Amino acid sequence: MFKHEKELKKVFEVFKGSEGNIRPHFILTGPSGSGKTYTVAKLCEDLQLNHLEINAAQLTKEGTSGNSLSKALAPLGDMPADKPTVCFVDEFDKLFISGNQNSDLAHETTNGVQNEFLKVLESETAAVYGPYAKYVNIPINHVLFIFAGAFNGEEGIDLDRLRELGMKTEFLGRVGLVFNTDKVPLESLLKAMRKSELMRMYLALFPKVKRQDVEAKVTEQMTEAYANNTLGFRAISTLLHRYFICGGTNQPKQEKPLFNTALELG
Repeated sequence: MFKHEKELKKVFEVFKGSEGNIRPHFILTGPSGSGKTYTVAKLCEDLQLNHLEINAAQLTKEGTSGNSLSKALAPLGDMPADKPTVCFVDEFDKLFISGNQNSDLAHETTNGVQNEFLKVLESETAAVYGPYAKYVNIPINHVLFIFAGAFNGEEGIDLDRLRELGMKTEFLGRVGLVFNTDKVPLESLLKAMRKSELMRMYLALFPKVKRQDVEAKVTEQMTEAYANNTLGFRAISTLLHRYFICGGTNQPKQEKPLFNTALELG
């Protein structure tokens, strides 16, 4: 277990142990492929916590066309209000402009969405998009919010740097914890590949395929690509799909196929 995993696990254990009454909202930074999404999802699974993931980059300001925050948070209404729930907000760094120094020069839409998140953090309820296009107030006082982003791959980001990048001081007052993830070690990626649920499902569909053959080929590809690979855990699913479905035939013709396999369903 990496250092950031231990820290995050402690946050989650406090959150669950208090039955959602202690909510240490935090910001999670790290380069693409460093396991931000994977780690949070795995901790939620291990601790049996309800989990909602939304993409901040796709959000639009309330009142404009698109996927507003009230729509994105609507699934919380289907979860038990009195049970600890984790809301993972990915690509949160897309909501502010690098170098705007916390001024009013930030884009109106993204600045508006950040304000809407701040309002949610300051409230015990949230107005979400409900049936018949009507807004419904739902309790969110047992929801832990996690705001994640790559932040251009910067290392060791702290609160001061986040403020420089355009995150509001008021927001940081509500979300004062920052955790940084690093590139995932190759052995950890290989371990995750070997335990992959996707691998298990594919092997069930292709009973003639030997697990050790798949692991050997995928290990070879991951090892070769590791130095320049920015996909991290996402690469596992990609390589498994290619192995079982197309054997690398979806690669551009000028590239060497990843795999030369012709598999048949059992």
